[in-house]
Amino acid sequence: MIFLDANYLVSYYILAEKQHKRAIEIMKKVKNEEKIISKLVIAETINVLYTKLKVDKKLIKEIYEKLKSEYTLIDDSYIYDKTIKEIVNSKKRFPFFDYVIITLMKDLGIKELVTFDKHFDNISGIVRIH
Repeated sequence: MIFLDANYLVSYYILAEKQHKRAIEIMKKVKNEEKIISKLVIAETINVLYTKLKVDKKLIKEIYEKLKSEYTLIDDSYIYDKTIKEIVNSKKRFPFFDYVIITLMKDLGIKELVTFDKHFDNISGIVRIH
């Protein structure tokens, strides 16, 4: 099992993104792995596409459908209380989305994360694939 972060997914689906070619290469390497995303990852991905990148709404809908159908989707809302405890006990400051990923990965026993966010490099028990 391997977890996919929103920034990776944005780069994978959007040709104009700086990391698009690298994202394609990574997907080829992990094609036989079970790829996990969460509902919050979908929300973050769509938010970036819509508000930051101003992607065409039809393309956003296509990507949304692919996210729901091509990956194993986890409802992550059960982990939010545990995530808040993780934030309170942490010396680091990351976005809430990233803390949810960390907490969810630990809870599900997932060790590998595809992301371009470097701050995941020093998280015990997580190997960043980039």
